[in-house]
Amino acid sequence: MGDVVTILSPVPEPRPRVEGEQALKPRLGATIRLGLLSNGKPNTDLLMRGMLELLLADGRLKVEGRERKSSASEPADEAILARLVTSADLVVGATAD
Repeated sequence: MGDVVTILSPVPEPRPRVEGEQALKPRLGATIRLGLLSNGKPNTDLLMRGMLELLLADGRLKVEGRERKSSASEPADEAILARLVTSADLVVGATAD
């Protein structure tokens, strides 16, 4: 018997516009500053490289900061979080084993 793998995407399908509905104003500029936070587990770098390949194909994203936690079992240091807050519009955290 073959195994079935189901892949779920958190990206919603676009919904049709309702007549009279105002378009949302963009909250970010033309370039989105991306920050990356690795939890330090094995294979996290491999996961991030693959993710970046997809994200950077968009053309609007620019990597502004890469940080790595000292331990996967501990929260990120305040200094790491402060650097990400000031340098990035969007932060992606990656975990892998």
